[in-house]
Amino acid sequence: EFHGLLNKFKVERVQGLRLAGEGRAARVPAGALRTACEAANSRGVPIMVFVGNPGMIQIHTGPVENLKPMGPWFNVLDEKFNLHLREDHIDSAWVVWKPTEDGTVTSLELFDKDGVLIATLFGKRKPGVPEDEAWREIVNGLPEKEAA
Repeated sequence: EFHGLLNKFKVERVQGLRLAGEGRAARVPAGALRTACEAANSRGVPIMVFVGNPGMIQIHTGPVENLKPMGPWFNVLDEKFNLHLREDHIDSAWVVWKPTEDGTVTSLELFDKDGVLIATLFGKRKPGVPEDEAWREIVNGLPEKEAA
């Protein structure tokens, strides 16, 4: 229902996250993508990565294994999934706790300087299945950034 509230009050997503309050969203350092992927890799936690543009969305579900930072790029070079993301284009990163019928679902959301969503990460799950506790521990363990 968050999207509906944003539309109703004519608020951009990053502003909505700032206004959501401590129990729903917390800003974390821009390096949270790498930290979360490295932790998921080392603990064997499968994740979901959503990356889109106005015309399509790519969704990866599974492990992230071959992590290769190269200059400003953070790359996942797996056989069935490739991600090439410029870490220096991440202006803000947020941990978001979303209430669902299956319990709380925790995401890591990355935005550029214009407030455009770059990528969203979740723990691997399907509707009707609660969130993987291991993913929640990874994301809840990210250090919080001082309030913007």
